[in-house]
Amino acid sequence: MKMPLSEIIDRYTITLLKSERTDEDVSEELAAYKKELPDTNIAQTFVDRMYEINGKIWETEGDIRKGADMPLDEVGRLAIRVRELNQLRNGIKGEIVDEFAEGFKEIKVNYKKVDYGRSD
Repeated sequence: MKMPLSEIIDRYTITLLKSERTDEDVSEELAAYKKELPDTNIAQTFVDRMYEINGKIWETEGDIRKGADMPLDEVGRLAIRVRELNQLRNGIKGEIVDEFAEGFKEIKVNYKKVDYGRSD
């Protein structure tokens, strides 16, 4: 099964970040993803945007991992930030699906908080 371009771009940028920020040798994986990328300006624009958002997610998750002694409210704030960044990431992936007419969009449902009469 061929991987949709939205997934290739996402995985390529995560692998690129891993190659830049760790000592792990991911050169073969990086080359395999790069080979699948179209050589167009629009594809490069999506790569740049996805690289930026995945970099922010990487940094925010790293802040959570480093914060073993961090107050729980700060951990929660960072976790909410990761969720918000992932929503942006999924939005970019959806734009790629629309632009290249391949793959599937992730559909997230936001549930309304219901107050059952409990006092907080």
